[in-house]
Amino acid sequence: MKVTTWNAEWLDSHWGVVSGKYQPGQDLFPQDAPSMGEAQVRIAAVGGFIEMLAPDILFICEAPRGIEQMSGFAQAVTPGYDLIRRPPGADYEIDGRQWMWFLVRKALADQVAPELVPVESWRAFCAEGSDTIRTDGTWRVAAPRLKDFGEVKDVPVAERRTHRFYREPQILRFQWGGARHEIIGAHLKSKHVGISIPRRQAGEDLDDYIRGSKAVQRFMAEAHAARIKLSSEAQVIRAYIDRRFAQEADPSIIVLGDLNDGPGKEIMEREYLLHDLVSNLQGEVFFARKFLNHALFDQPGELRWTAQFSDDLDPQRSRNILLDHILFTQALTSGGTSPLVARARSGWVEHLAFEEAEALLGRGMLSDHRPVSLRLEPRLT
Repeated sequence: MKVTTWNAEWLDSHWGVVSGKYQPGQDLFPQDAPSMGEAQVRIAAVGGFIEMLAPDILFICEAPRGIEQMSGFAQAVTPGYDLIRRPPGADYEIDGRQWMWFLVRKALADQVAPELVPVESWRAFCAEGSDTIRTDGTWRVAAPRLKDFGEVKDVPVAERRTHRFYREPQILRFQWGGARHEIIGAHLKSKHVGISIPRRQAGEDLDDYIRGSKAVQRFMAEAHAARIKLSSEAQVIRAYIDRRFAQEADPSIIVLGDLNDGPGKEIMEREYLLHDLVSNLQGEVFFARKFLNHALFDQPGELRWTAQFSDDLDPQRSRNILLDHILFTQALTSGGTSPLVARARSGWVEHLAFEEAEALLGRGMLSDHRPVSLRLEPRLT
């Protein structure tokens, strides 16, 4: 069983033109809708790439918005897959145009009865896992901001704010081998702070860089808050997983998707002692039974990246960034109890398939993210 996560980069814009939802050239964020010809070529390329990947379960981010649009896409572009949907009228609790969906190969769907966990159950379990999370899907975070007090400008203060997911994680559950399995799909909100700053020069002292510009000072405060929000979102997902361990001894759970990143990732973690997102999800090694394994932990470091972006705050940081992840509980390891198992070197970034597809379908036709896959095998007893 091959499980894949892929961010398909604003697919709603291109499918929206093909479906007639948007007019070519219509004013959309982050750029105007493409021409009909451009949209048709890209949608065909995306369909061809998914066929090349041949996943059994695909979690796709930045996909068409709303069940009607995604149903049309699935029927036209991925006819060999079932779109896993909620009951009619149920709210997916996703804002914006970058929706996320599970597609399951029809032959597999007929065997495993896939469905989405109700949002109410997800939120209730999160709240049971942490006393800071409410059943309405909100929680409080303490984040810094700059405030003015009379004539005194830009005073740093800590402020408790209510936070929630912009895109509520979607959880696929299915039955296989007499056991229940869950895949938590997440696309955490990108925390771009919306402030333009001068690019920090290589070797420039960080303190000098910050002191030299009010814009940079405000940017740092916003970036700090962004990292706190992102980390809190990872902790909410972790709270759900912890609750599942209070319900089953060895639950079979996968977490995947685009976990995104804030600006100055390493700087924020080093200078402000903020935790890494993946560490928040993985849990504590002191509680090894609940610790999540990363699907790419045994892959070479130079292959562990899925996107390329420059960071004005940290220009010496490599452009190769791992934003898309697959993690899994100990139940799926060789010593676990799940009827499915992830063997050594069973996870990988789809570099070869991506570059082969670009060679055949056209450079820039697919996405600014590369997929990550995990191969699961039946456990032989």
